[in-house]
Amino acid sequence: MSAIYGGHVPVHETAMILWLRTALRPVLLVLLLVAPARAQEMATPQEPPVTAGTIVPPSPKHVAHVRVDRAVTVFTVNADGTYTETAELDHTLLTQRGVAQRDRAAVTFYSRSQRLEVLEAWVDQPDGTRLPVGPEGRFTRPSAASQGAPGFTGSQTTTVVFPQVRPGSRTHIKYRRIQTTPPLLGFNAWSEGELENAAVEDRLVIDAPAGLPLYWKSRGSVTVTETSEAGRRRIEAVIAPSSGQAPERDAVASSDFQPIFLASTLPDLASLGAIYYRQSQERAVVTPEIATLAARIVGERTGLDAARAIYDWVSVNIRYVAVYLNPDDGWVPHEAAEVLRNGYGDCKDHTVLMQTLLAARGIVGQAALIHWGNRYNDLPLAHPFQFNHAIIYLPDYDLFLNPTNPYAPFGSLDRTLSGKTVVIATGTGRVLRTPASTPASYRYAIASRVGIDDEGNIDGSAGYVLSPNVDTGFRSWLANASSPRDLAERLLLGTPEGGFGSLQASDPRDLGTPLAVTATWRSPHGVTFRDGAAAITIPAGPDIKPVYGLRRYLSASGSRHTPMLVGATDLSWTTTISLPAGLTATTLPAPVTVRTPAGHYTARYERAGAQVLVQRNLVIAQDVFQPAEYPDLERLLYAALDDARATMTLARAEVGIR
Repeated sequence: MSAIYGGHVPVHETAMILWLRTALRPVLLVLLLVAPARAQEMATPQEPPVTAGTIVPPSPKHVAHVRVDRAVTVFTVNADGTYTETAELDHTLLTQRGVAQRDRAAVTFYSRSQRLEVLEAWVDQPDGTRLPVGPEGRFTRPSAASQGAPGFTGSQTTTVVFPQVRPGSRTHIKYRRIQTTPPLLGFNAWSEGELENAAVEDRLVIDAPAGLPLYWKSRGSVTVTETSEAGRRRIEAVIAPSSGQAPERDAVASSDFQPIFLASTLPDLASLGAIYYRQSQERAVVTPEIATLAARIVGERTGLDAARAIYDWVSVNIRYVAVYLNPDDGWVPHEAAEVLRNGYGDCKDHTVLMQTLLAARGIVGQAALIHWGNRYNDLPLAHPFQFNHAIIYLPDYDLFLNPTNPYAPFGSLDRTLSGKTVVIATGTGRVLRTPASTPASYRYAIASRVGIDDEGNIDGSAGYVLSPNVDTGFRSWLANASSPRDLAERLLLGTPEGGFGSLQASDPRDLGTPLAVTATWRSPHGVTFRDGAAAITIPAGPDIKPVYGLRRYLSASGSRHTPMLVGATDLSWTTTISLPAGLTATTLPAPVTVRTPAGHYTARYERAGAQVLVQRNLVIAQDVFQPAEYPDLERLLYAALDDARATMTLARAEVGIR
């Protein structure tokens, strides 16, 4: 299905969930459901095409809940980039879940630069009855983005609620959206194949002046034809029919692998940087108030130390409130002085205020446009909506910073910002890449000391070492937890021995101080003896990155069909187990060494007097694994999981060593 963009770019909310980030897709202007099914950007191989006269039968692989019978969008574009978009959408709701997904159609528009007309809407029932949707079933309200971020976007949403829908119902809507003012970023269109839903006809047509510089590219199963007549250029893109695709967990963005068609008047990505620069440079004015604040923040520090102090201040003191960039104001931040007065802003505002504070101390900072999410491949065409977020670049230090995230230490980038194309806002624009993730940049280590008493109770303590990129997620987790005890005991709930305890940590909001974390816990009845002996797995304690969490990356079929985001990482677990007099470790797990192209896993076990020393290390080599690479990853993950279940045997003195 297709969407048109006139300057609207979604960004991620700043709340960081530990170890898991969900990416927002950029296709937001044509939403035909309550909770977008297309937001699950995961798929498996396509089934044979379906036709409009059939209901998709149940399949052990995938059941489509909606069939897109017809999705046709026609853009009539003018020489100045304004356009009229006419769209017709027909969906058959195949299941009750499909009814829940598509019982309404919601179309977003921007009243200051666009007009929207719903031309017709109805429901055709399986018995042939047609139920028109009159004015009482059509509602126009401020969009969710507008309500959540007043002053940052003026978008509105017209919602059409379809009556009496049930499995077998076919919904229809036709609307016209008119762009009345030339979009700052020119004309841009995007059409991407359906994922989970079956699709019969998916077509996008662009009718534009022959003299309008308009570029297009496609990838995958898309047929594009282009003709010219009477000074007009007609481009038609048809995406091949599909029966829908079952989701795969942790897949990268669907735009990395799905059929896609793109069109834009933007000649290249550098031009985007130049446009942003022209629109934002006058907003970064060093006022006396900003100069005074910069001097107070920095004190005697200079250079990179001064930049760090400014970054820490902006990240902690300027609240992030917006979810979407403002299309009506282009990609224009508020004035830096206004952001400072308000104490809040969106990603552009964080960037412009930091630029201005840096400039007050003679440090150059440049806005950088990037995709913050699970899209890792560049789009096949230079297109504005490859990007959904603004960060800052310090050219004198070749350093990228994300001041929107209040928990990201200076210089850290989470993996969904790593290895990405960025457009630097300068007079001519510049295209760079952020540093790629490496295992060393995502290092987690836990060193535990565990004591087992005669009754089988376990007492433990642990210290953690977190690299800054790992530190980011953990800071958010700590800052938003109900209590340190609750955090520790939730982690202990997932262990065989269970228990009670607490985490101790330095202030997670103090970005200027490395995060220090320790834990203490007790597991009553952690070891159960039978006839003076017990077999136990190595006590894990409140492990933030437990081995069993790797199960999420395993496939029941033993294969993958779409690329998977796992994340380069280096995980180490060191455990020292102390045994009381009269209790002996009679057997230990065997050592493990497994190396594959996906990484390596090692485990070592040894006795040292009354202690048992355990060292485990897992290194995953890269962020994204292609389907052909999955077997190597699976072998690596099972090596760690199998070893985590390995047992050591304890025996009281009267039983003896075997």
